Amino acid sequence: MTKKKLFIFLTVTLLIVFTVPAAAEYSFNLKQYLEKSLSENREVKEAKINLEAKKIALVREKAEQELRPSPLFLKKAEAEMDIAERNLEITRDQVTEKLISDFFSYYKAENSIAIHKKYRKILEKELENIKEKYKQGSIIKSDVMQAEVELKSTESNLKTAINTKKRAAFKLKQNLNLNFNEQLKINFNVKELKNWELNKSLNELFNIALNKRIEIQEAETNIALQKINYQIASADYSSKLEAEQAKNELKKAENQLKLVKDRIKLDVNNKYLDHQNSIAEIERYKKVIESLKEALRVKKLYFEEDYITGTELLETQVDLYQSEINYSHAKINYYLSLAELYLSTGNFKEMVDYETK
Repeated sequence: MTKKKLFIFLTVTLLIVFTVPAAAEYSFNLKQYLEKSLSENREVKEAKINLEAKKIALVREKAEQELRPSPLFLKKAEAEMDIAERNLEITRDQVTEKLISDFFSYYKAENSIAIHKKYRKILEKELENIKEKYKQGSIIKSDVMQAEVELKSTESNLKTAINTKKRAAFKLKQNLNLNFNEQLKINFNVKELKNWELNKSLNELFNIALNKRIEIQEAETNIALQKINYQIASADYSSKLEAEQAKNELKKAENQLKLVKDRIKLDVNNKYLDHQNSIAEIERYKKVIESLKEALRVKKLYFEEDYITGTELLETQVDLYQSEINYSHAKINYYLSLAELYLSTGNFKEMVDYETK
């Protein structure tokens, strides 16, 4: 290659290296993630568009009142806009529940990776110890093979967790409307959380839900709307059939309100029990880990003195490993179940004080 060609080649290479932009990095805590994702969500946008349409219809109806005053039609337009506002809030709550689930799936995978890496190092060391014991003739070949199997399993678990995190990250990027190649950093530090605990009884939660859930307000507004429709249909210029249909719609709306209240109470009750289960799981795995750590301590002493095989030692080590994974998941499920419980009451923003850093 001539000097001139070499110079051109190096120049082009350097231009490529220095002109390719680095992927942008975005950092979000839970609050920022929810705000950004909700602002980008298509379902929420559609509900906003529907609300705007109802606002326009109300403005048009107010203008029509100048030509043909009709209080009932005006009330109907106002009620329809009110329902659209309620529907927007309901949509936001439903989307928020999905977004939170996606957020904690990412966090769960991230925690799992850390635990798998930790135990990969531990099992690598155990494999070395077992191989040394095998050389000394104090244990059999199957102990070495079992240690190798457990190490391979841990490496496989680590790869699975990494892929799970990638899937979760992809979903979060979709929620946030980020490009696939952009870097995403999620900040969720348990120590930064404030008041992430339940301090309400089930009855108090029922009362909050019945006062706060938008679905109830929407159902009540729908009753008001159907009353207006019934009044319009009962006018002299309407047929008897139209009046009967409107009356039937009013009855359906009144019944729907009762159904909505029943469904909400059932939802709150189920979420409350899920949260209680998550607390019990945390306590259970705490005890299991405490017990296994002590058992492992004793078995390590026995192993050093050749009282037990390497396989027996590994069984306890792997049980502890799995219990730490389960404990990590249980803690995340605690936060997820609490968030879902608060959402079921319609009081998520007020009851959950998430981190602001």
